[in-house]
Amino acid sequence: MSNLFSKRRQRHFMLLLKYWRLVFNDHFVIALFFLFGALAYGYSQWLPQLGPHLWWSRWLLALWFTVLAQIGRLATLVERPDPVFLLPQVSHMQHYLRQAGRYSLILGELMTLAGAFVALPFALTTEKMTTTSIVAVFLVAVMTKASWLEIAQGLISQQWVRYRRWLRLAQWGLPLVIALVTWLGTPVIGAVLALVVLVVSVYLFNPNKLTIDWRTAVKTEDDRMYSVYRFFNLFTDVPKVQGNVKRRSWANGLIRLLTIPGHPWFYLYVRGLIRNTDISGIVIRLTLLAMVVAFLVPITWLNSALAVLFIYLIATQLMPLFDQFDGNVFTHLYPVSFDQRRADFQGLLIRVTALVALLIVLASLGMGLNWQQFGINLVLAIIEVVLLTRLYFRVRIKKLSEEN
Repeated sequence: MSNLFSKRRQRHFMLLLKYWRLVFNDHFVIALFFLFGALAYGYSQWLPQLGPHLWWSRWLLALWFTVLAQIGRLATLVERPDPVFLLPQVSHMQHYLRQAGRYSLILGELMTLAGAFVALPFALTTEKMTTTSIVAVFLVAVMTKASWLEIAQGLISQQWVRYRRWLRLAQWGLPLVIALVTWLGTPVIGAVLALVVLVVSVYLFNPNKLTIDWRTAVKTEDDRMYSVYRFFNLFTDVPKVQGNVKRRSWANGLIRLLTIPGHPWFYLYVRGLIRNTDISGIVIRLTLLAMVVAFLVPITWLNSALAVLFIYLIATQLMPLFDQFDGNVFTHLYPVSFDQRRADFQGLLIRVTALVALLIVLASLGMGLNWQQFGINLVLAIIEVVLLTRLYFRVRIKKLSEEN
């Protein structure tokens, strides 16, 4: 079983390397270099503006370390045929799971330590910390992640299948309690509590005592790999990423809010935007990233330039929605003129782009409520939205019409 996991791990690395070469090309690396450079510079400029013992700093640190424990899931590399072909070897799966646990622990702890180092300057600025406290904080982060992975092994076992809901709650609740004790109390007490939780977790979820639940293990690994493939699918086509059909009843109110009665193409475009997870997903992700960048970057001209850039990128992601339904013959039977169709799409573009621009401009206020930055970005956003939805939109639609 040890050779089996080693071979799968090597094959897994080769698969990731194949997509990494496509994703992290020269242009994307340069973009990441500027992005992280801007974030790091904004972070360094923001810290001196903070004072000691802020009422919200400890709560923010507790939330950060709670979320940090959720990063890095258990990678078992279990495949769909395993319940059939490995069923005779089920008694030897404990050794396989131990290897998977060690592999996941190494990767998870590396990400945890990186996140802890990012939060350390903020903690040293807002809190009075000694060397002992700093060491205790890192021990808390490491042990909390280790106990989280132990609980994850219990989630794919037959013994704990009936308590799965409680275990998922524990994966959030225990790191939150430990983080609150660490930052609202003392880091040393938090480290002791984290050690107790780790010892109990190792005792309860020891792979030698557990029997793998094949169905849950396969589904968990498929979900983990699907999230990885979806990230790669943002940059290149991944054959294993296929659309999932499911009802989104929560979107009915949003559709009614955005749709104009008596405009069938407006209704169709709104539904297409919400149902098309590729377009709506990238719009949401770019908006959240833009808000974080606008919130953290303190340099006025750089903040405004990045806000303008993100608004343009988000608007261009909506353009392919215009001819998305051209392959559907029934849409050509609508007694609606092309000018009305174009006007409906323009109306949707105005609403979405204006909403995104407003969120980015509000985020540019920052922690210190920089109203000057807000005013500059608001004026630039209004001008850009008008230019994008009036001039740029007409040029793109004319080009798409000529191509069709």
